[in-house]
Amino acid sequence: MTRPILCFALAPIGLLCAVFCLFADEPKAADAEQPIVDLYKSGKLFDKMQYAKVRTAFADAFAEKHEEEIRKGFGNDYDELMAWLDKNLDLKEELFTALLEERDNLSIAFRLVHDFWKKSPEAVAKYPNLVIAMALVWDQPKNIYNYVGHQVRTHSILPESAKKAAPVEVFQFYIDHAKEIQGKETINRLQALPWEFLVYVVNHFTPADERQWAIKHFGSNRTMIGRIYSEVQYDKEMLRTQSQVCKLGGKEYTLENILKYGGVCAMQADFASRVGQSIAVPAAYITGQSSGLELHAWVMWVEVHNVTKGGKVTFTLESHGRYFGDQYYTGTLRDPQTGEEILDRDMERRLGSVAKERDAKRQAELAMRAFPMLKEKLSLDRNKTVAFLDQVLKVSHYNEGVWLELVGLVRTGELSAESKSLVLTHLESLLKSYEAYPDFTWKIAPDLAQINPDKAARNKILERLATRYETAGRPDLACQARLLWSELPCEQKQWKTAATGLSKTIDKFATEGRYVPKMMDKLQEVCAKYKGGIEFLAKFYLETLAKIPGRRGDEPNKYCIAMHEQAVKFLQDNKKDKEAATIKQRLDLVKAGRVP
Repeated sequence: MTRPILCFALAPIGLLCAVFCLFADEPKAADAEQPIVDLYKSGKLFDKMQYAKVRTAFADAFAEKHEEEIRKGFGNDYDELMAWLDKNLDLKEELFTALLEERDNLSIAFRLVHDFWKKSPEAVAKYPNLVIAMALVWDQPKNIYNYVGHQVRTHSILPESAKKAAPVEVFQFYIDHAKEIQGKETINRLQALPWEFLVYVVNHFTPADERQWAIKHFGSNRTMIGRIYSEVQYDKEMLRTQSQVCKLGGKEYTLENILKYGGVCAMQADFASRVGQSIAVPAAYITGQSSGLELHAWVMWVEVHNVTKGGKVTFTLESHGRYFGDQYYTGTLRDPQTGEEILDRDMERRLGSVAKERDAKRQAELAMRAFPMLKEKLSLDRNKTVAFLDQVLKVSHYNEGVWLELVGLVRTGELSAESKSLVLTHLESLLKSYEAYPDFTWKIAPDLAQINPDKAARNKILERLATRYETAGRPDLACQARLLWSELPCEQKQWKTAATGLSKTIDKFATEGRYVPKMMDKLQEVCAKYKGGIEFLAKFYLETLAKIPGRRGDEPNKYCIAMHEQAVKFLQDNKKDKEAATIKQRLDLVKAGRVP
């Protein structure tokens, strides 16, 4: 250290201070991470019995690395609050390990914790999961579910109270009304539910007076609360006039008025989700697209059946307003902590992992957070990397990051035979254990299958996926899998095999306007390649079109019209004038609304 000091002997004092800080900070950061390195080397990082030690190591490293943000958030109370947190160690360590340094605004999150504590240390100690949930969600208000768009759309008025929602008041509301919210239940949800569930409770700006109204009117019976979606009268005039005329127009946009005057699906979903959240039901506003290509909104919520003292949650993720006749297989929402768009199925899978084995889920996530650091410090090669990921999966099979890392390794290649065998083993376990989460298997399995050099073996995986999705009634995934599967028989010029597979999936989901057109495009391409293919497709078109409803409600089915037009063009292009004329005649009837 002597030389750098001598070299800068004549430098300005500020520069010297910066240099000293630079030399001082590097070993400090390295020292903070050493316990994590030691845990990895000893194997304790992956030992479920060592979760407490793992959590402590990560929390301590976080505290050292982000001391500046913590000091900024805690302000003049830093020493006192840190001493208090040391006495409430579970809260401290869960908070420090729940925060995502790359996503959360740390200084604001700590400012929120400080403000909650300043107002009532007793409440913070009593409701640690609620404190953490509030800090993770309200540190970035832009990520919080905001219903102002619905107010603007209905030409209504945003109440003054809705413009003043502040995190301290929101937190205090839940504390002050905890007994009312609990109602007849034996568990206090605000205490018992893990913070991963509670982020879906605090994720909205509903003012206190409206939350109070929700408790008064719906707090006594929260069983299947999302069904109140249907209690909001549908505003047909709003739909007919494309929101030009609304029953809510000129009135305050409140939960009470939504129920009183009604709205379209967006208002119904907004009402049901925020009422549920006001009475401590984790809920979300979901949007999606129907089989007829219409946009729609519905509510999803966590129906809690039981919470043990150890934090194990028995629940189902329910929905209402989804209208399964329109086949809303998935919907989207924004993750309350990160703001990223996720599927409702992602929400279900992530909460499911917390519910089954909370500590293991968190331990696996911490291991994956340390992975880049350990890989760099210990120069882990590809085989050691695969071994690391294998260990993480043994801690929690539902860790999302480890599967994505495996996909990255497969894409880059150069794995040993032993590592490839391990990846194939995990692929098989993925197909078996993630049966309830088909969206995730589709996200991961096709890439992992590339580890197998045998093209036929890879395609068998795709065939299994397509068949599984067909059986599960998921045409969105089945069609994608079948299209990818068709590439190999097409490459091998086995056109009839490809046509048979494609037509099988299309036939099963003929009414699906979102996916079948692309499948038909591929089938047309394939059928043009082999003798008898055009005749096969002409007949198949006639059979398929007969299965598509001509109307959706009182209006002609847009998808039905589009498919008829596609068929007419194909048949005319291939000089099948008789068949084209037959379909053209039916097309005219569909457009006239005369086909049921």
